[in-house]
Amino acid sequence: MDRRVKRTRKLILETFMDLLREKGFEKITVNDIADRADINRGTVYLHFLDKYDILEKCIDKYVDELLSQCSDNEDIHLQEDAMGRVFSYLEEHIELYKLLHENDKYGIFRRKFTNALLGQVSIAMAVMPEEIASSYEIASQFLVNGLLGVIEWWISSDMPCSSEEVTDRLLTFLKPFTDFIPA
Repeated sequence: MDRRVKRTRKLILETFMDLLREKGFEKITVNDIADRADINRGTVYLHFLDKYDILEKCIDKYVDELLSQCSDNEDIHLQEDAMGRVFSYLEEHIELYKLLHENDKYGIFRRKFTNALLGQVSIAMAVMPEEIASSYEIASQFLVNGLLGVIEWWISSDMPCSSEEVTDRLLTFLKPFTDFIPA
């Protein structure tokens, strides 16, 4: 991708996030984005379909960033250090993820985050013994939705406990699953 195109897309995404902080998703218009970014409205439409597409691209970016920052090789698995990195990263960037979570009226953030976590859990499930792996669908849905529920609760409750505390508590519940994963 051309550097100017990358720079313009980045400017639009950053401007959108600034407006999201100030106004909330429902009140943002493409004109607001163009005016704030000091670009033509048509330029916004050259890069994105509409404000929903911009929101989706922001979510993609930040979910991918979370996963890549929290794993050595993009495989989070269910290991203690990886789960700790997820919560530590969320703690460091709480404003951003809280903003995305609060503006998720259409379930885009939840769906993207769920799909990303399902991908990671499927990698982890591949190394588990048959008695757990044979219930792959049930186990993966349980793990992902449970983890996502805890993450959403933790973010929306303004982190009522530290990242270390929430990680320790989750790993206690997940012990039957983590026992089978090589360190």
